[in-house]
Order: sequence, then C-alpha cells, then structure tokens
Amino acid sequence: MSKLVIAEKPMLARDIARAITGKEVSESARLPISGNGYTVCACAGHLLELVEPDAIDPKWGKPWSLDALPVEVHNWPKEPTEDKKSLVEEIAGLLETCDSVIAAGDPDDEGQLIVDELLDYLGYTGKVERVYVNDNIEKNIVKAFDKLVPNDSCRGAGNAAYARQMADMCFGVNETRLATKRLGGLFTVGRVQTPTLGLVVMRDNAIEHHVTRKFYELSARGTSDAGALTFKFKPGKELLAGEKHLFDTDALEALKDKLDGRDLPFETTVSKKQENPPLPYNLTVLLSDMSRRFGFTAAKTQQITQDLRDKYKAITYNRSDSQYLKEEHREQAPAVLSQAMENLGVSWPLDYSLHSKAFNDGNVTAHHGIIPQEAKAPVSKMTTEEAKVYTAICERYAMQFLPPAVYDVSESTADVDGGSLVLTAKRLIDAGFKAVFGNVSDESDGADSDSENPLVPEGSHTLDGISCAIDEKETTPPKPYTEGTLIADMASIAKYVKDPEIREILKRKDDGKKGEHGGIGTTATRSSIIEGLKTRGYLEERKGKVRATDKAKAFYALLPPEIRGADVTARWWLIQQDIADGKVDVNALQDSVIEVFNHHRETAYVGASIAGTGKAVVGKCPKCGKDVVKTGTIYACSSIKNEKQEDGTWKEVSGCGFKLFGFCTKKFTEKQAASLLDGKAVSLRGCKSKAGKTFDCKVVLQKDGSVEPIFTPRKPTKKGRR
Repeated sequence: MSKLVIAEKPMLARDIARAITGKEVSESARLPISGNGYTVCACAGHLLELVEPDAIDPKWGKPWSLDALPVEVHNWPKEPTEDKKSLVEEIAGLLETCDSVIAAGDPDDEGQLIVDELLDYLGYTGKVERVYVNDNIEKNIVKAFDKLVPNDSCRGAGNAAYARQMADMCFGVNETRLATKRLGGLFTVGRVQTPTLGLVVMRDNAIEHHVTRKFYELSARGTSDAGALTFKFKPGKELLAGEKHLFDTDALEALKDKLDGRDLPFETTVSKKQENPPLPYNLTVLLSDMSRRFGFTAAKTQQITQDLRDKYKAITYNRSDSQYLKEEHREQAPAVLSQAMENLGVSWPLDYSLHSKAFNDGNVTAHHGIIPQEAKAPVSKMTTEEAKVYTAICERYAMQFLPPAVYDVSESTADVDGGSLVLTAKRLIDAGFKAVFGNVSDESDGADSDSENPLVPEGSHTLDGISCAIDEKETTPPKPYTEGTLIADMASIAKYVKDPEIREILKRKDDGKKGEHGGIGTTATRSSIIEGLKTRGYLEERKGKVRATDKAKAFYALLPPEIRGADVTARWWLIQQDIADGKVDVNALQDSVIEVFNHHRETAYVGASIAGTGKAVVGKCPKCGKDVVKTGTIYACSSIKNEKQEDGTWKEVSGCGFKLFGFCTKKFTEKQAASLLDGKAVSLRGCKSKAGKTFDCKVVLQKDGSVEPIFTPRKPTKKGRR
C-alpha cells in the first residue's frame, strides 16, 4: 500500500520524510520523496484562493455599482493561484496512484484548511487520515505517525478557517466598494487593516490634541544611618481623585510645611530579585526588537529571516508565534550553539546544565521559538543586515544558558498626610547573562528605583533633618508609533478595547498562544498589513515614525463604528467556534458580515467628502492640461485610469500617462512638484548617480514630461580669464 503524505510546506515535508521513509534527506532534497510505503509531498501554504466576484457574476465587475451590493457567495468557490498551478497538478497526479492520504498541515485551523481545500478541489474521495506534527524532531514525528486520526473528525477547524476566508473577502469587497463609490476615490477597508489604521490615527490624534498641563511632585531629603536619602511622595487615591498627577500645590505645600526640619521614622524591607534572560524570539518580538535596535521596517526584517532560511539554512521556521522550545532542543543545544558561535566567530561561557523556562513542551503548539540551526553559515558571507538579525537570534538563544541577573532591592516607606513617602533602591549583585550580553534592554530597569540612593538595610530607621522640594513638571503626549511598537500593539490590541466583554473575548481567542494577548492578524501577516496601509496612502514613515496621513484621519472618522474596531475580530471568533463545533453552517459568518453591512449600507458616508479624494492637486498636466494629483510618493495626471486584471495586477487603460516620479533617488515635495509644473527650475541637493556619487543640481520639466538636470557652470579661474 502507498500512503501519500501532504505537508503544509516543503521544510516540514523533508522533516517527515527523514523520519518515516528510511531515506537520507538533505535540506534541499527534491520532493516528492518515497520510501517504506510512504510518498511525501508538500503544498507551499495555500495553493488555492477565492475567485474574484466578477468571475461568479459579471454584475460584480467593473465599473462598481452600489446597486450590485452586497456581494455574497455561499460556499465561495476557489481556484489555484497563478504561480502554484503546476504544484496542484503534480499533487493531483500523486493522488491517482496512492491508496490513502495523510494530511500533515500545521496543527491549527489554517493548516487543516490548506490540505482539506486541495483535496476537495481535486475531488479526492479516498481514505484521509490526519497527523499532528508539533515540531521537527525526528522521534516526535515518528510518534505522531503512530497516532493518526480520521481526517473527517478534524474538518471543523478547517471549516472555521474557510468561513473566515469567505468573510474577509465579503467584508473587504462590500465595505471597500461602498466607501469608494460614496466618497469618490479608492478607500479600502479590511478586518485587520482598519483597526490597525485606527491604532495609528488615535495615537496621532492623542499627540496632536495633547494639552500640556503642569503637575507637581514632592521629594523629601534627609540623612539616616544608611547615609543621605531622597524619598518621593506617593499620593493616595483620595488625594489624586482619579488623576495620575497632582495639578495644584496646596496639599504639597501643607505637607512640606509639616515635614521641613523634622525627623520621620520609616521601615525598610530588603529582598533579592532576579531578572531572567528574555525568551527566544517569535516573529512579533523579533520584528519589534529589530525596529528598536536597527530601525529596520517589519517587512525588511521578515524578508531577512526568509533569506536566512532559504539562502543559509541558518535559522528555524521564521514565522513562528511561539517563544518556547521542546526539551529535545535543550539536548541539541551544545551542538547547535557551538556551530552558531563558529559562524559568528565568538565564544560565550555557556552552561548547558541550566534549565531555562523557555524549554517547556506544554507551551509549544504548532511552532517553537526562532533559534539557529546546526548549519555552517559564516556571517562573513552574509550582508551586514543579515548578520545583525542572525546574531540577534543566536544571542537570544544563547542567553538561555546563562544565569539570571541578581539584585538586592530595598523598599522604604513612611506614612504621611495624604499618602506615603517611598524610596526604592536597586543594586546589582550578579550581572549574570547581562555580563555577556550587555545590549539587552531592560526598559523597566530604573523606572521604580533611584540609583542615587544607597541600599538601605532591613529594619526601622529615621530620616533626620528633612528638607522638602516641590518640583514643577509637565505632562507629555504619547510617543508616535514605530513599526516595532505598532506590531507589538497589534498583538495585544485588546488592551485598547473599552468594552470588557469584547476585551475578554479577544484574550480568550489567544488562549494557549504564548506571546499573543488578544491581538489582530497573525505573526506572518502583520508586516504586510502595515506595508499595504503605506502603499494605499493611509500611513507614511517620517523620521523612523509611523504616522497617519490626512486622508487616513479623514476616512477613519467617517467609518461606521461597528466595522472599524477590533471587536469585529472578536465577534467573528465566536461564530467561528460554533462553525468548528458543527453548531452552525460554514456560511454563518459571512451571513453575519452581510447583516452588519446592510445596517449601514444606506447611511454610511452619505453627504460626506474627503478633499481631493485624498489626493492633493499640485498643478496642471504638461501633456493634456488636466489636474496633476499626488498619489503616494509620486504625482500623476488625473486623466489616468487603471483597471484590475484577471491575474490581480493593475493596468493603465486610459489617460495621457504623465507621471512625475523624482530624480536620482530624490522624491519631489508638493511645493517642488508645483514649481516644476509651473515651468520653474527646482534646486536639488544630495542626488545620487547610478555609480553612487552624490551631486547637487537644478532640474526642469520638459514638455514631454521628462525631468532634465541643469548644472551651474563653474566660474573660470583667474588664470583662465582673458
């Protein structure tokens, strides 16, 4: 008998083949691989996609019409993606010769769907079993194949994923077309992209509308048997009256009058505290850390991790949502880290007898933390940016085999009118992992302790000769997002949800997912969501910060409240659970989307407009005389019309074709573009030639729409004059 094993991706297929076929399988071995009665092949993620609406009914095609809404398709059909048709055909051929199938998608709802949808599309009706492979350790894969279950008993998870897939399409198509037709420009809406945009819009609004308020703090300085000490006054809840600070000095002045020149008894407790090394990276934490440390965009870091896997086989699965590892990884660590240190040209004093909390079989689900692999991958052969990411991944893993940092912490308190005087001193006793890896940030370090104060011994003391000072400070607005902090907030958006029921649902959705705390999107999709918002002109990067455009702010303010928040994901998740349990039909989620859509279909955006449909007019086209508008980072004639093609790409179908891109890596500001269109010369500094040389020049716009440089001739030297 021949069993066809269909894995979700090639890497997993090779791991499975290595475990069950009896063959030596390299990291680049060609699939399929056969042996011991098995043939192992692989998908490459989803091989199928939902067909476009106009392929189902022409009325849903271009030009869009409000009368054709809503678009709703029960049991939405699928077709192979253009670049994976040959793989679908290859697997179809393998199905014709096998006796049964073992579905080896990842052990989650998406992994279930990837194989189920393919078998359904190809009309396979034979026996199908399901295997749950949680990691790539050979003996665990063998054990997993001893515990096969009927695939029919697992289809509920795949149905839930299919329901979400259909709902995402239905939601995006209907809400985007409604907004676009009513507002007169392309305005895309999505279940994940819209609340992500909301995070940035609300953060920018909080910054823009922040009103600086003066507040006051009291400190009390005196001497004790431990030396000179400075306590801080911590107001009680009654005195704060719901505020974070004290905004007048009356209570503080009264306290100062009472304490100045007096002695005050206080109590101190001393404890030892330790700081464990941070866990290995998952993708979300890695993207955030690389943004903070090196300013890398999320998309850039994600691509680097893919290159580290594909080009060098240097790291494990790079889109993991887990920071935990199996006990078997700990057994393999000496060999893995020895190779990693050789690759990096370093030597760390690691202690492999230590047992980090990262090694916990119970916390590993579909994936494990991102760590180095035992592969020769010298950083000398990597780009500078690849080496930075690889080094960070290796260091983060190596830390698991170093001791924690240990501190003595003294906490001193004295009760006073309206609150208490407090002093916390923290002293490093043993640097532990920080002695080797000093680049690890500890953002909380120092937040609650005063390094100027000495450690106070345990027991009763007296603060003598008190002298109080009242300091005036100002409230500050929140910090703008970076890509790293935005991704972190996408993974924990529940903390911004005001409705306690919705907040708890979001958190429940992520139960068992270490590192996820009520989030939207997935570790693998968040960077592409941010890139998409940039491309569509909703977000822009300014000096390393992610900011919302005027178009985004205007549009977000007009969005119906029931579709712009993270509660959409929460409501959907509840219905998906019922679909997975077989309580409702797979189309129930899409029906819910339509119900919400119909609620605002007649009223949303009516009478509203967004200036220039989000595009600023900068001048007249030199070719046809129509308005030239800003589109992203370029300027284009408003006569240009684009249509989406069957393959998903966009094609220019009409208009004069005029576009103003920039010159030698320099992008034009709106003022510069307007000057060029007005026939004026514009000065540019820091242009770069193809050879990489920097130069300054002036440029003018020609009648044919091209940009030409003008170089100021050098003044002749005296020797050259006649």
